[in-house]
Amino acid sequence: MPIVPMLRLRSSPQNRLIRRLLFATIFFLLNAHLFIYFLHSPNEGASDDLASLWDYNPAVTVPRVHGIGKVYIAANHWISGKILKPYWINGLLMLIQQLGPENVFVSIYENGSWDETPAMLRELDQELGRMGVERRVLIEAITHREQVAEVVAQGDDKPGWVMTSRGKKELRRIPMLAKLRNRLLEPLEELQRQGKGNFDRILFMNDVVFTAEDVITLLRTRDGNYSAACSVDFNKPQYYYDTFALRDVYGQEAASQRFPFFASGESRNAMMRGDPVPVQSCWNGIVAFDAAPFTRQQKPLRFRGIDDSLSVLHLEGSECCLIHADNTGGFRSLQRSGVWMNPLVRVGYNFPAYRYQRIHMYQWPEYFISIPVRIGTSLIGLPWRNRKVGKRLASWRKETGGDEKGDFCLVDEMHVLVENGWKHV
Repeated sequence: MPIVPMLRLRSSPQNRLIRRLLFATIFFLLNAHLFIYFLHSPNEGASDDLASLWDYNPAVTVPRVHGIGKVYIAANHWISGKILKPYWINGLLMLIQQLGPENVFVSIYENGSWDETPAMLRELDQELGRMGVERRVLIEAITHREQVAEVVAQGDDKPGWVMTSRGKKELRRIPMLAKLRNRLLEPLEELQRQGKGNFDRILFMNDVVFTAEDVITLLRTRDGNYSAACSVDFNKPQYYYDTFALRDVYGQEAASQRFPFFASGESRNAMMRGDPVPVQSCWNGIVAFDAAPFTRQQKPLRFRGIDDSLSVLHLEGSECCLIHADNTGGFRSLQRSGVWMNPLVRVGYNFPAYRYQRIHMYQWPEYFISIPVRIGTSLIGLPWRNRKVGKRLASWRKETGGDEKGDFCLVDEMHVLVENGWKHV
């Protein structure tokens, strides 16, 4: 066919109309979440209906749940006042009512908050004592700035210090976070020395909005057959949050922060069905572990960061991902296996995000939103692997003879501590 007629055909009014309709359809699908959010955002009445979920009453006898066993509950808090009351504290107390005070130990660590967090946790400590709950609620007055200064004073030749692109040695963030999470496990070690460390689950909880029902559902994931089971966390109504730690069953990062999150394969299929999602790693606000790896006499499972010599190549891995990489082989109970994300347990770092997910979970807006996500991620082949990460890791292995089991956790980032928090460099 001659070139000129082809150009005329492509520029015909009918084809221009088709193209415009196609572009409009694509634009609508890609932004459908905005339309749906405004059309179906819950009203104030919905907030009132959900408020009863955190209606803690110590005088009421609550039916116990069975088959979960003893649970060691661990939580770090820093400037969490907006979440603690009424959501986090009441959610925890109502959870303990259902599990039974004699079946839990609570370990909380807080340091340097400048809001109401310390006062709220002291009130919680008193209520836990009234309930007869064994616990350690450790509140330290040291601020983040003082904590960093204390480590700096020890000298920059210690582990955790690396030369950064800013031309100076700086203190890495992840090893510090690993240390703080391990502090939550100090009472567990003492309980073991006393012969009282026979726990079935270790439950780590971030400063998120949750209900007792959510946690019970999480603990019962796959009838308890898991090495770890995670919730799904949201900071915005339709965008899941923990991209740093979540890896699908193939060890890949999520393809999108919107439902169904994963590229094609086992993880996406399970997510679409509402079944427990097989993954290699997750944290996502709340995570329940089989306790056995943490209570082994030999090499108990603990949090860590990657080696400094690997980090200096501008690589980093979340301690919440590396813990799963280390939780293999002899650490794992024979009757419990696999890391799973429970799509029916969704938590939020604020109430609007939690409310939206609770109301719209597996409703038609969510499935509608999934259409452009599934099409788009397939068309452009998300998630894209960062080849730089693999090359740097291979070079490090060759030069040092070292190894990193959590290679799927690595990202092309470097995090360092600063006086008021942390930053990318």
